[in-house]
Amino acid sequence: MPPAQRRDELIAAATRVIARDGLTAATTRAIVAEAGMPLGAFHYIFDSRDDLLTSVIDTNTEEQKFLVFTSVGTDQDRSVKAVLRAGLDAYIDWLVANPHRELALAELALYASRTGTAEAARTQYDVYYRSAKESLRRVTELTGQSWTVPVEQLARYLVAIVDGMTSTWLADRDTEAARSVAGFAAASLAGHASAPDKAATEPSDDESDDIRIRIHLDIDLDLDLDCDDNNSRNNTGHNTGNNTEQDPRAH
Repeated sequence: MPPAQRRDELIAAATRVIARDGLTAATTRAIVAEAGMPLGAFHYIFDSRDDLLTSVIDTNTEEQKFLVFTSVGTDQDRSVKAVLRAGLDAYIDWLVANPHRELALAELALYASRTGTAEAARTQYDVYYRSAKESLRRVTELTGQSWTVPVEQLARYLVAIVDGMTSTWLADRDTEAARSVAGFAAASLAGHASAPDKAATEPSDDESDDIRIRIHLDIDLDLDLDCDDNNSRNNTGHNTGNNTEQDPRAH
């Protein structure tokens, strides 16, 4: 078996053991038994159990990195609310299909915080924040709108929403309730979007005044030219009709 494949199978086995039995049960012997490999295969791939656990976090969070809005853009409704809702619904579909991965990640995050190795938990959530920011930027690309608050701030909101929705679903497995939360979250986040493109096409007050001035000047200029043309025609017509008498208005 190639080393890369062996590594992937050990990570998958560790994820299953942690989700099913908890992190304390995920010993190196339990993991290799789950993977159907000898213990020596583990030490050939990983330096330690902590090295494997870090890989479990990285692999599972990276798989979610572009997940939230992968199905977005297929529907006709391109409003911010609709795009956000579609993305959150796609995440719920993934959660329902892969609950063991989220269980494992939740267990690892709590373990890292409890044992003082908070750096691993921060790394895990840094991936979440980057994924959330990329997803929110994707929303602006699809809708042509922009956010009225910094995207970093909204990313934390989105991560907190998804985190809470995930832990609640893992507790009660109520998918319809999770979708209801997704609808509420989409509507709340959409309240922080605006449409700058429309505003850009409308002139400001100063620009409107300038346009009105130019219009008035053009009209006045045209009227003056018309008056001059009429005077010229009147003078010409009068002189043609009477060569011996000059119209005093010609002066």
